[in-house]
Amino acid sequence: MKSKPSAAAASIVDRMVEAALGSAPIEATFVEFLTALRNEGVRVDRAYLAHPTLHPLHSGSALKWSAEAGLARENFVADDRDEENSADWLQSPIRHVIVTGAERLRRRLAGPGEMLDFPVLESLRREGLTDYLLLATRFESFGSRVEEMASSEEGRESGMIVSFATRRPGGFSDEEVETLEWLKRPLAILVKVADQRAVAHALAECYIGRAAGPRVLGGAIRRGDFATTEAVVWLSDLRGSTELALSMPREGFVAAINDFFEATAGAVEAEGGETLTFIGDGALAIFPVEAMGAEGARRAALRAAARAAEAIRALNAGREGLAPLRWGLALHAGAIDYGNIGTTSRHAWSVVGPVVNETARLEGVTKLSGEPVVASRAFVSALPEAARWRALGAFPLAGVPQPFEAFAPPHAGALKEKAA
Repeated sequence: MKSKPSAAAASIVDRMVEAALGSAPIEATFVEFLTALRNEGVRVDRAYLAHPTLHPLHSGSALKWSAEAGLARENFVADDRDEENSADWLQSPIRHVIVTGAERLRRRLAGPGEMLDFPVLESLRREGLTDYLLLATRFESFGSRVEEMASSEEGRESGMIVSFATRRPGGFSDEEVETLEWLKRPLAILVKVADQRAVAHALAECYIGRAAGPRVLGGAIRRGDFATTEAVVWLSDLRGSTELALSMPREGFVAAINDFFEATAGAVEAEGGETLTFIGDGALAIFPVEAMGAEGARRAALRAAARAAEAIRALNAGREGLAPLRWGLALHAGAIDYGNIGTTSRHAWSVVGPVVNETARLEGVTKLSGEPVVASRAFVSALPEAARWRALGAFPLAGVPQPFEAFAPPHAGALKEKAA
């Protein structure tokens, strides 16, 4: 490869630097990169870009592009061993390059020097492609999952794989191959920058929250950065978790807790709410009034409660020979304060204020009353059918100066009936 870029490469790399300094998604940037190549006379008719990533659900991501079909993204599911051991992967040129440590693989697909030693190359040949170039660039690992992946046979290091194919008779010219090889490192830098930006957003949303994550990334990082909003507050809790933990292996207990959270917090997210934090075996969530309206937020919470109740019933139906999962849910509404609290060096994004404290105490009424779902007057009063909710009485709550009124849904099927 030449030490200096070709005129085509020099023209393209300036655009790549601008893209790396911006915030455009990698999909748009990759298409722009391929369009620039074609405008410079480098006839690329098919391209594929893949890299591992750090994501709660995905172990890697790929972009597939063709001149006819445009761009498509595919994500590799984390811990998908069937995919890793599939015949297509085991006979893939990508796996070959990763395992052997090669940085380049070129195959003529037609004419003199034709070599179709991987099944995918035969498919490309049938599509009329004449030349195939695969380039690998390795990164320094940036996270424990990537390091774990890198220790496997298929990926000793993190990095980027990119392949190009053309239909031009005779394939790529020597100058085109040099241009593509020179551009692979700038492209890898662009991919790494874009991926780390995506990793930051994915982890912020996963660990901080769908609404709070972008706020933190946007600069709300100082202790004391707070805002006030109106919301319906949800606090669900697993009953008898200590006994459950003592009655089964740790792996089974953790699985049961995760199933419970999927049923409850998952229902919140399915109805547009946001889970703010998990507290032991409980989940604290909100339905924002600003976005949903006063009644809309309550309806969403009721739909989530009905969805959660149904999911827990389904879970229990499958727990043959095991104690059923029992739960309690408190619903309240009012003004909450949310933002950064903690020490000077360790912050947590949290919600505070009387409404949050009252919701936590109200959840205890589910134990006293035997009702799985209880709500405050502030929650119930904004519903047209408020008069039908059953008054459970006024309960003394720790830290709350006056006895607190609690209500239960009108009847067992009311959650599902009235959430619609």
